[in-house]
Amino acid sequence: MTATAQKITTDQAPANTDDRPTPAAAHTGEHPLLEMPFSAFVGADAVAGKALSLTHAVVEGTLDPALVGTKAPLTVRVDFAGFTLVMFMDVWVELGEDGRFQLRFDDPTGDHLPSLRYLLNSYIAGDVVSLGGVMNYSGPLVAKAKGKAAAPGRLFRIKEAIRRVAVGGLSVALLLVAAQLVHDRVVFSYEARPVTLTQPGQTLKATAAGQLSYVDPDAREGDVLFAILANSGDYYSVKMPCDCAVQPLRDFVQGATVMPGAPLARLSNGQSGLVSATEISAEGAAKLLSGEQAELIFPDGSVIPVDPTILTDQDLGEKTVAIEMAIAADAAIEPGAVARLRFRRVLLGGSFGRALAGVGETLGLSAAEASQ
Repeated sequence: MTATAQKITTDQAPANTDDRPTPAAAHTGEHPLLEMPFSAFVGADAVAGKALSLTHAVVEGTLDPALVGTKAPLTVRVDFAGFTLVMFMDVWVELGEDGRFQLRFDDPTGDHLPSLRYLLNSYIAGDVVSLGGVMNYSGPLVAKAKGKAAAPGRLFRIKEAIRRVAVGGLSVALLLVAAQLVHDRVVFSYEARPVTLTQPGQTLKATAAGQLSYVDPDAREGDVLFAILANSGDYYSVKMPCDCAVQPLRDFVQGATVMPGAPLARLSNGQSGLVSATEISAEGAAKLLSGEQAELIFPDGSVIPVDPTILTDQDLGEKTVAIEMAIAADAAIEPGAVARLRFRRVLLGGSFGRALAGVGETLGLSAAEASQ
């Protein structure tokens, strides 16, 4: 009768200690077993894992008798809450004295070692706990904080200081530019019409509405200075009343169309200084009457305060007002110079403004500059 091989259980298989492999540990107990649940497959047989170490495992179940004392493939599966850890290795199968199978690892330093070592260390530290045969990991979930950064070097500190100084200087410059723009917008207002300066004297004006048919800026006393062909068809000529210099104005051009009272030429009377007769807007006249300081701004950036006089005998309409202003003889301005008229608002008025103006004049500032 031929004997057939039968699987044996841990209660039936005899102990076999003759063909055990050489232990991986230098002495008994060097790698202690840790009681922890896991699932295992020895070859094609499923067994229940009871204990695990770096060199061997202890399982219970039913195995083929032919596996005892031989080398077999082992699959270790540890089930966690949400994931599973699987390791593969070769083991020597032995039957222990307690009736459980001892599975000694053929190569304890194989590819499974890092995962197995991390698992056992976490279990010893208490990060891995078991509940109903399922493992749970309760260890840290974030990486360790970085160590304290090394102190910056001298070159880095110098660069950082230069950068901070540059940023601070740029910020201050931007603040000053913004403050200047706001100051100019609040304090100053400009007239659109340019101002032409001429020598003091008599201003000759158009006597009728029409067209200039003749002009002679070099006319002598008694000669015809200009002639107007009026809209009515009449012809008017104006003679040079004196032997003086002629300063042509804007409309003193042959062919120009003029209205009655339009200034055409100014006759110099030999007085020193410069004067200008121009027109300003009604808003500018209101600012002038409210006490704002009038100033002439020249192309070279120079500023000369002036005191305009409103000409009440000229009615130019509701939008413009005729004014006349004079500049002192000591001003280095040539006749014919063109300037821009602006008004400076006095922010601090009353007794406080006058007191501040007095302090400014003591320090060498003008009253208008001190009041700002």
